[in-house]
Amino acid sequence: MSSFNSRFLATSAALAAGVGTAGALAASSMASTHARASAAAAVPQLRLTAHRLRPRSGVAAPGTVVRSSSLFGDRVFANSRDGFALAQAGDAQYPARTTDGGRTWRIDGPQLHVDAADGPEAVGSVGDAAARTFFAYGSSVIDATSDGGRSWWQTFPSGFVVAVVRGRLPHELVAYVQRSASNAKASPVVTSQYVSRDGGRNWTYSGAMGG
Repeated sequence: MSSFNSRFLATSAALAAGVGTAGALAASSMASTHARASAAAAVPQLRLTAHRLRPRSGVAAPGTVVRSSSLFGDRVFANSRDGFALAQAGDAQYPARTTDGGRTWRIDGPQLHVDAADGPEAVGSVGDAAARTFFAYGSSVIDATSDGGRSWWQTFPSGFVVAVVRGRLPHELVAYVQRSASNAKASPVVTSQYVSRDGGRNWTYSGAMGG
């Protein structure tokens, strides 16, 4: 229903109920605001841009060797040598990389998450798209590198990050993000698909599917 029709029906209903012109105008304004809010909620972000992660003070330096016991979650390998995982060091989580098939693991970038401080930045799932392109994601965030860990990029989509997977091309990533289709209480959930062809620095909306 258009915004004009919503205002017209709200005004007519209010006048029929005997609330007077002022009440009718207020009802019309509320209907118009709801229509605009619902329309805005239904429109996904068309582009997502990451910001570069920077090391913080007192962190483990890239290249620091970590024990296999400090790794958590999955370990992924792009080939027989190059692998990626998440490591716990102190009160923070870091990207960890191996170039010798898992015999040695080293910190491969800045902190991705600090316990009890960076709730939205929490990550727990990992993947790879090439020998030097790795990514980690959580419910609110996607972290990625396409140069073997020299630079890490962080993106916060508007919605719940369901999954991130490798694409068909080198350094191509595909993310699936869920959001409500409108502000209605019974609104359906829509899963939006985003594609990055530069290893997670820029994302483009490429369609939606049912909940």
